[in-house]
Amino acid sequence: MTGNTEMNQFSAIVERLRDPATASVQPSAKCPGLHLPTTDAECAALREWATTTQPFRAPAATIDQLAKHLEFMAAALPSKGLDEQTGKKKAAVYASLLGGQPNEALAYMARTACMTLDWFPTPRQCLDIIADYRPPVSDQEVAIRLCQDYTSNKFDRWIANLTQGQPVGDVPEQWKRIAVEQGAMRRLSDGSYVSRALYHGPYKPVAA
Repeated sequence: MTGNTEMNQFSAIVERLRDPATASVQPSAKCPGLHLPTTDAECAALREWATTTQPFRAPAATIDQLAKHLEFMAAALPSKGLDEQTGKKKAAVYASLLGGQPNEALAYMARTACMTLDWFPTPRQCLDIIADYRPPVSDQEVAIRLCQDYTSNKFDRWIANLTQGQPVGDVPEQWKRIAVEQGAMRRLSDGSYVSRALYHGPYKPVAA
């Protein structure tokens, strides 16, 4: 049996084997207008959305998509001849193990197999390749990074102003501890913090 004849049986076989639950499309949790926050309120709202919603999950590949990826590999990679019964059993194993994977992961598997293997991959080789696949970064991850960038930029502005003698202001305790480590603040015996610049003047680099 040729590779194409064997692969042509996949659609009918996968239809019977595949768990209907794997074909359901997960609801999208896209966040419109992702951008760097400009205020604390925007940052808080974006962070809340990112931590309380589920990332978008790509749906499982359709039966036709699964069959096409297997046919793609069969056209490029040789495999030993199989009789019809053995071919059906082999198809059933691939369908059972790969049936719940998203289309993008299967496409990655097929391309990688054709570029790196000399023979049609075993089920284990297929799963090993898919294990290396990395899906696109979710909107939630992007949102968290934007919030982190906003907080980092705000801290940098605060520490710069602090070294120039500006008031400490209402900032997180962690920021004050970092400022102490960087020499911009002192922590007194009563636990309070004071700006070094307020008592010693703005920091001035020593001339070489």
